[in-house]
Amino acid sequence: MNQYSKAGASTAADLALTNALLQRQENGSITHCPLMLSPTPITNSLIAQIESLAQPLAFLNHRVANNLDFLVEQLQSIATSDEYTGFLLSLALEEKPYQNSLRFSISRSDYFITQDGKGLNQVEFNTIAASYIGLAGKMIEFHKTWGNVCNEKWDLVPNKPVDGVADVFEEVMNKYDVPDACVLFVVQSNERNIFDQRILEIALAERGTRVIRASLEAIGEQGELRNGHLVLNNSIAAITYFRAGYRPDELATQTARQGRRLIAHSTTISVPDLQTHLAGTKKIQQVLTSPEVLQLFLDDQEIALVRNAFARIYTLDDSIEFDGKTILASEAAISKPEQFVMKPQREGGGSNLYSEDIRQRLITIQSEERNLYILMERLYPPVFEGWGMRNEEIWQGQVVSEIGQFGVLIADGDQVLTNRATGYLVRTKLHDMNEGGISSGYGYLNSLVKAQTIT
Repeated sequence: MNQYSKAGASTAADLALTNALLQRQENGSITHCPLMLSPTPITNSLIAQIESLAQPLAFLNHRVANNLDFLVEQLQSIATSDEYTGFLLSLALEEKPYQNSLRFSISRSDYFITQDGKGLNQVEFNTIAASYIGLAGKMIEFHKTWGNVCNEKWDLVPNKPVDGVADVFEEVMNKYDVPDACVLFVVQSNERNIFDQRILEIALAERGTRVIRASLEAIGEQGELRNGHLVLNNSIAAITYFRAGYRPDELATQTARQGRRLIAHSTTISVPDLQTHLAGTKKIQQVLTSPEVLQLFLDDQEIALVRNAFARIYTLDDSIEFDGKTILASEAAISKPEQFVMKPQREGGGSNLYSEDIRQRLITIQSEERNLYILMERLYPPVFEGWGMRNEEIWQGQVVSEIGQFGVLIADGDQVLTNRATGYLVRTKLHDMNEGGISSGYGYLNSLVKAQTIT
């Protein structure tokens, strides 16, 4: 392992930059993104498990998204307390005479490996914050060269999610079938992870598809409907791909909301559409852990497969068996907060509560706020010795990894036309770090290497 530090941070940084593993810093300068020098070990059995879950989970999300009555039933109590969810739900209920029947979704299901190294626990299912499609594939090229420098004989797991995703964009563009139409990327201002997005943009350009970028504010100010088409700067947006819009502050102004409404009321094919976005809330993830609810959407074989990966998730007021007695989940979390994670109805990370913060939040929480959170069992994956690099500085420590499986789905109404896995994302962090977001400064981009066992 010492050969990693001996090989030199400058060499590793050069290879990262050469492979376009880039991130923009807050001051506008460019550096390599935080990355691991040592890939995450995984067995063939676990690879097969991850890939086998991609299709049924994407299909489950699609079926849930197709059932607006179910979404309203599950989310209406949250919508009264959470203004952001309330706006999205009300928008989903509005009449939309120009709405397209096609659905195109890009998802990422994130997992921790179980302690025994033989199974998986799902952390969450991302329907809108499924980022790193571009940079994830670049890590393989980095590790190939870095492994040669360090004389490592790694059997890396191939990964090229951007190609699979771009192919589906091309397929959907052909179905939209409007000459000179483009793809609209909905983006945040001052985006630091812009190079991840540009990699997909380049892949689309190679397939003859033009991309324009705009914030929700800009769409609200400059967008318009022409014969049902969403038009921005005289360009028809065949597909609107959300790389922003999953945080409440991004919909804080009426102009941003007008932009979101224009998208929803047009024929543009949103990735995701409103109902798919809502189907990815933590509340829906929680109710889908119930076998009775799953039977509404999947057959028995599919249920058996996905339930094996589901972690235990509760509302604050669920009665659970804990330490030999039946108590509310919130009482259990106050008693032993280290056994839980408290999550709000959000995607994108950075909002979860851990340890003593859970206890303090539950002690002070108001009754009308209780339905805004779910409690999930705290997952403790296997710990490995790892080497990472940030800002050209190499470090060594005990780490854990979260593995995300990308999936793409196209459907027309109830008919699913395409549903397949397309690459993976690995985010590694120090084992005692709660959050794992790369852009937020906690996690490190990684790839997978085949191993006989996970110890």
